[in-house]
Amino acid sequence: MKQKFQVRFCRPVSMVTLGLSLTLPTFIDPKQLAGTRLKGAVALAQMSRLHESLYDSKGNVKIDWLFGLDDKQRPTIVGRVQAQLSLQCQRCLQAMPWAIDANVALMILKEGQTEDDLPVGYESLTLTKIPVSLTTLIEDELILALPIVVKHTDCPSNEFSQQMRESEKSEKSENNNNVQNNPFHVLSSLKISK
Repeated sequence: MKQKFQVRFCRPVSMVTLGLSLTLPTFIDPKQLAGTRLKGAVALAQMSRLHESLYDSKGNVKIDWLFGLDDKQRPTIVGRVQAQLSLQCQRCLQAMPWAIDANVALMILKEGQTEDDLPVGYESLTLTKIPVSLTTLIEDELILALPIVVKHTDCPSNEFSQQMRESEKSEKSENNNNVQNNPFHVLSSLKISK
């Protein structure tokens, strides 16, 4: 038997069914959502702080978050954030696809609470006001999951890199040809035994 919960937000939102959310709310109160699972997608275009790290802001971020309460009645969020981002390579300044699949384990603290007795594997999140923007929480998790420096292993448009690869290939083929054409090549196969 599924139970329905009415969730209060700053603007009207559809009913959240225990187990799955059809549309993600704009603002949430993590304590009210205890026992609820939010699953859905948010457009990258809504995340303005993330834009400076992106090559373009096309696409969505998928979340699957379970809200709960620990034994001390503190709100928790456990789940995943998944996105396929287009970042800018710091070598060639071209677009570079970057997949993010990050686990989320947050313990929501109120102002004045300390992190001293945080469970292992959880990060603290202190909220100064409730309700909080769900998009902001998701954006924070994405920013934390970004690499410090993004670069291709081998930049496709880097002319210098391409020239170096071509010269290395030609040197190897020349070395192989020189070894076989060397008249003393036969001597390298002889062993000197004492």
